[in-house]
Amino acid sequence: MPQAQHDILVIGAGIAGAAITQVFLQQGKTVRVLDSGPKPASGTSAHAFALAHPGLIRARPLLRRLTYIAFALAKQTWQPFWREEGIFQALKPSTEFNESLLNEQLVSAGFDQDAAQPLRASEAQHLTGVSRDGIWFPKGATINLEKTCTTIFSQQDKLTYEANTIVTSISYDGVYWQALDQKGRLLAKAKSVVLACAHGAKQLVAGLQITLPLKPVRGQLNQFQISATSSWLKYLPTVVISGEGYCLPASYDANTKRYTLVVGSSYDENETSLAAWTSSDAHNRQQAASLLNYVDGNLAELNLANSFVGVRCVANDRLPIIGAISSMPGLYFATALGSRGVLWSALAAAIISEQVQAQEAANLQGRLSTSNQASTAALARLARLGLSADLVAAISPVRFLAGALPAALASNSKPILPLESKAK
Repeated sequence: MPQAQHDILVIGAGIAGAAITQVFLQQGKTVRVLDSGPKPASGTSAHAFALAHPGLIRARPLLRRLTYIAFALAKQTWQPFWREEGIFQALKPSTEFNESLLNEQLVSAGFDQDAAQPLRASEAQHLTGVSRDGIWFPKGATINLEKTCTTIFSQQDKLTYEANTIVTSISYDGVYWQALDQKGRLLAKAKSVVLACAHGAKQLVAGLQITLPLKPVRGQLNQFQISATSSWLKYLPTVVISGEGYCLPASYDANTKRYTLVVGSSYDENETSLAAWTSSDAHNRQQAASLLNYVDGNLAELNLANSFVGVRCVANDRLPIIGAISSMPGLYFATALGSRGVLWSALAAAIISEQVQAQEAANLQGRLSTSNQASTAALARLARLGLSADLVAAISPVRFLAGALPAALASNSKPILPLESKAK
């Protein structure tokens, strides 16, 4: 197995690893990617219709700002794969439609009228096919994660990608980070390593006396077929509907004379089963009825055609874990992306690339890598993207290490908790 030194070592070939790899290749660095799967996007990133929209209207202001910035970065990062068709975020049925309040929240989050528009149910019916109050995001998009990852990890200069490679531990010799297999054999080394391997990051840093509060959340999508004579036809969406879950626009197959509706997903905490569950089928049928505002619909007319199951990785505060630990120079995290992999992966790429450049500059000038100087320099760079110190601190891995937060990140550093949510 080749053991040549690379500039960057990335562990994980899902959407997080793809974003990290892409940004460093664009900077001309050599990148080594190790992944346990047989091909890129072998896990949850095999999703063909991941959503990208800056919703979270009812979340706390800090999270709204973070999501808005991440959406802008995602649109730029994933432009070749971006399918901009618009997304309608339905308000909860119990939420009263208050156009003035919604506009105020949208403006405070950075949206102008062209980017987000409150719609009453009657207006939404005309535009989306669904009679519900909500917010129309005309720039919302979907992305085929599997195609995106496969494209980025295809053969290209300065990239070495290795599938079926299980990293069981990492170590640091004071200069290089080393990836080791189960027998302690060296797989790869680099001055910078990025852990973009979801739950796998927890095991890899346990040996470094770092405990990450990660947990699995199983999610099941269902593909339902609907006959051309079903009463559901007049309730089918013409755009993506997002809320407690989501529905894709209904498609029609002229051969079978049936419509197909994709609905998801279940939210099964601390579950890792990849088998399709009948309980999840039932959950998604109910979810379709709620999202499409057809609670009296005959659920038996939603005929199961197919299922997709993935296991998302989330932190206990439901925020991503992105960035560096200053006491361990060269170690970076891009994990716990939950159900917003499209947005958080782009955010991770932006933050980590700036932090790596700042650390390299500090090393060249002979400064101690454990000082706050590299963190301060990175923050100055990130501020140009609108990422202030409080935003970077909110998602930093250091938020879980008591007393370890660098002074540069100490401002407003407590984890921010969004309102209780159900994954999309």
